[in-house]
Amino acid sequence: FPVYWLKTGNLHIPLTVNCDPAPSYYPINGSLLYLWFMLPLKNVFIADLGQLPFFVIAILSLYSLARKIGLSRQYSFYACGLFLIIPNFFKQMEIAYVDVMIGALFLACLNFLFSLNERLDFKHALIFSISLGLFLGIKSVALPYSVLLMILFAYLYLKNIRGIGVYLPVFLLIIFALGGYSYLRNFLDTANPLYPLDYKLFGKVVFKGVVDMATWKAHFTLKDYSFFKVLFREGLGLQTIFFVLPAMFLSLPVVLLKKKKALNFSLIFLTLVPGLLYLIYRYVIPLANVRYLYALMGLGMVLAFYIAKIMNVPLKLLKILAVICTLDSMFKLGSDEELIFSAILTFAFFALFLFLGRKKMSWLIKPRAVLSIFIIALLALFILERDYRKNEYSRYVKMEDYSGFWPDATRAWEWLNQQSTIGNNIAYVGRPVPFPLFGTDFKNNVYYVSVNNIEPAKLHFYPKSRYSWGSDFLSQQKSFEEDNNYRGNADYQVWLSNLLKRKTEYLFVYSLHQTEILLFPVEDDWAKSHPDKFNPVFSNETVHIYRVNA
Repeated sequence: FPVYWLKTGNLHIPLTVNCDPAPSYYPINGSLLYLWFMLPLKNVFIADLGQLPFFVIAILSLYSLARKIGLSRQYSFYACGLFLIIPNFFKQMEIAYVDVMIGALFLACLNFLFSLNERLDFKHALIFSISLGLFLGIKSVALPYSVLLMILFAYLYLKNIRGIGVYLPVFLLIIFALGGYSYLRNFLDTANPLYPLDYKLFGKVVFKGVVDMATWKAHFTLKDYSFFKVLFREGLGLQTIFFVLPAMFLSLPVVLLKKKKALNFSLIFLTLVPGLLYLIYRYVIPLANVRYLYALMGLGMVLAFYIAKIMNVPLKLLKILAVICTLDSMFKLGSDEELIFSAILTFAFFALFLFLGRKKMSWLIKPRAVLSIFIIALLALFILERDYRKNEYSRYVKMEDYSGFWPDATRAWEWLNQQSTIGNNIAYVGRPVPFPLFGTDFKNNVYYVSVNNIEPAKLHFYPKSRYSWGSDFLSQQKSFEEDNNYRGNADYQVWLSNLLKRKTEYLFVYSLHQTEILLFPVEDDWAKSHPDKFNPVFSNETVHIYRVNA
């Protein structure tokens, strides 16, 4: 989406993502951040590290929260360090998603709420409002999570309604300004801020969309939420077993038994948050991705060390468990040639946290230190960016083993990038992976072309559409192709006309997304049966590329 905005110069609903058109309506704060990272160099070299600042925010927020509830500096650093090297979390450092942003901003909001708990004033309420607004604008899963934050904020607000009550409209305006754009845009375009999802309250439709919650959840089954899968197949590390799970179940009882004199609503609520986050993940959010549990994992680590302190668990035992978790993370992060690098990096991070846990960090804010770090970082970025630009597409091929990209696609992307020139128009269809088709320096124009009379084929342009499917992805594809839906009433002549109107030069066809058997969309059959219009120039098992003859 950021590339589309960069090329079109507006932030309106972006290109239709074939096989998964819903993301066009998602909140855009994360994508907007990636856009800013792309602007200086016109590539994703910096954007690929777009989540890195949020790792810092997550760790600093977690550390600050730990200190606020009475953990020592050493215990706080242990909790933060072990959270950082949870494999599933740590691997996000090289992936340009937004899930670390979600976890980090939730933890930031919670930390600022505890600042409010210590001192109810305008400054802390303002910072909380800014954090919450940014949080809500990252991804729609933030909405149910934000309910927990608002409960604690409401409690603190009512405690001091005379002090900060007059500023409530200001706080709400800030939250809406920073987090409400996408929801407002969707409402103005579709009369539903949560489009394309139906929103029901007590069984009645409040906002009408084109797909209900049951359909949205259909691809996930009970097996996707199984305890074994979450613990051992999703890279959550031994930290989950040794620290997070005990904290979820023991925090509240331990606090009630051992901290009777220091009990307050905020502390009790904090012990409940991990469990409530899991219930929201399990029963409200329609996607079984453990990436939505990062805030739970971080908070669970802090609470684990909190109850360890209360129960006087020997520090030696905690250190032994920390070493075991570190070794486990190292081997889960690395494989083959990555193992040595992962080991060095993991131990370096852990050693850094141990070192900083014993030292004062005042030297970091000295002008010479800041200037030196800045110059070294700038020089390193310059060298790395030159290498990135030179090897961007060959790197896709080399990273197949651990990037998640399949070999057929990486070779097709590299071939297309070599053949295309500045300004080539490329129509694509099939799996929802259009980004690599833009090429080096985003030289190409990439889009989906409608197979019917409605062009562009945005979901809300089909007023009678309705989508319903089961657990298999083929049923989803068939739903897309029903008469009133965005791939319905497919007509070759209409599609060809749409294609030629946009002066399309290449047709890039992926096989369909996640179907059990290998299938191609109807556009591939049309191209094959009209060789006078479509010249096959590249082909492998899952990708076909055609040169379009005007």
